Amino acid sequence: MARASIEQHYKGYRLSGDADPVSNYAPNWYATGRVWVDRSDNSTILSDCFNDQLLTYEDEATAKYIGLWLAEISVDNFLPPVEFYLTPMNTAWAVTIVRRAAEECKEREIRRAKLYEALEFLEKNIDAPVLLRQYRRALQGDRPEEWQKEQLHQILRAAVVGIQRAAAASLNEWAFSRVPGE
Repeated sequence: MARASIEQHYKGYRLSGDADPVSNYAPNWYATGRVWVDRSDNSTILSDCFNDQLLTYEDEATAKYIGLWLAEISVDNFLPPVEFYLTPMNTAWAVTIVRRAAEECKEREIRRAKLYEALEFLEKNIDAPVLLRQYRRALQGDRPEEWQKEQLHQILRAAVVGIQRAAAASLNEWAFSRVPGE
């Protein structure tokens, strides 16, 4: 039997709080929070999901409300404005995403779907395969220590400078190819 989750709209996102059973035999529930983006083309993006095995409750309704609360916390503290997910990707937007991720890598987790979408877009549209591979390789693995975060920051910043130059060259080449009479 399908259980209904609790849903509400919040800051342009659609949030859902749900309760998932711990097991078939225990009457406890996990609190699960999900953050959705509804797009104008009737597609939906799951932008964040949180489910922790430590957050178990005996009451299913309580677990759902806690899940909804977790989704609100995610929107308030970890997710960008909803427009971030609705803007179609272009070169300037992709470079901005890659640059901001390099700046913010010491404060928060940057490995999100939009960053990888930006990298894929840049791989198809600019000529900088070595720099983009270097950027992707730097994203692998966890860096819990402060010196490791600083090292990641330096690697990403160096790659971003080259990516920005390659993007500018690509845009200049495109613009000059459109000039009539040449």
